[in-house]
Amino acid sequence: MIIFTKHTKDRMIERGILKRDIEKVLLNPDRINRENHRIIVSKRINKEILEVVYVIENSKKIILTCYYL
Repeated sequence: MIIFTKHTKDRMIERGILKRDIEKVLLNPDRINRENHRIIVSKRINKEILEVVYVIENSKKIILTCYYL
């Protein structure tokens, strides 16, 4: 299950990021990094690199933020 925080939803609107693109990054990332308890995944989407930051709690992916590099 994927949960989008209010912050993430706000950033998606602000940055024009689609839910389906975040799902693509989560399902098949080009790169995965871990910083403490946070997981940062990225993938090239429409000629840009989309990065998604999330944590896993109780088997749920909680999306903290997303942005293009």
